[in-house]
Amino acid sequence: MIQPPAKTARRTALVLSATAIGFSLGFGVLIRKWWAKSPPGSLAEFGGAAALWLMGALVLLLVAVLLRIGAGICELLWLERTWSNLPPPLRRRVGPIDDVQPIHVFGIAFIPVVAWFWKYALVSRVSHGLEQVRKETPFSAPVPRGLGLVAVVLGWLPPLNLYLAPFLWEMYARRIDVVYGELSVLHSSTRT
Repeated sequence: MIQPPAKTARRTALVLSATAIGFSLGFGVLIRKWWAKSPPGSLAEFGGAAALWLMGALVLLLVAVLLRIGAGICELLWLERTWSNLPPPLRRRVGPIDDVQPIHVFGIAFIPVVAWFWKYALVSRVSHGLEQVRKETPFSAPVPRGLGLVAVVLGWLPPLNLYLAPFLWEMYARRIDVVYGELSVLHSSTRT
């Protein structure tokens, strides 16, 4: 039984990412104002209007980072649902871990550096798994493996991880949702 895709999580990630971009642009504006108000040749002096511009800029940057973290968690929610929809034999092994469960999808994603490679491996396995499903249940929608892997890799590179990767991820997620929608229709038609 195929569960419906986690569209709400996917859409929430997109909204949070777009909002984070707005806050990061605000950070840029305020940091320029801070630079203009700072005494020339002496960044050590801290006070007055320059300090307010700097503090405002740092608050906007913190909000942008928190929004992007929230978007990343929503992306993981979507990825976990997508992983759970694969047939059990196709979701047994990712890297050194056998029998990957939802706790693995989330837990390993919070280990610094390892998380980058983990998400890459999950996206690769989901795409490979859907190609395996195609052999048994032919469907016409393309599986965008390359797009997903590019979105993950760009997520490793600042500032592309803020300005480009979330939107590539959304394109990948939408296309995977189309694949699962087609599979759901095919699955329900074979039962009747």
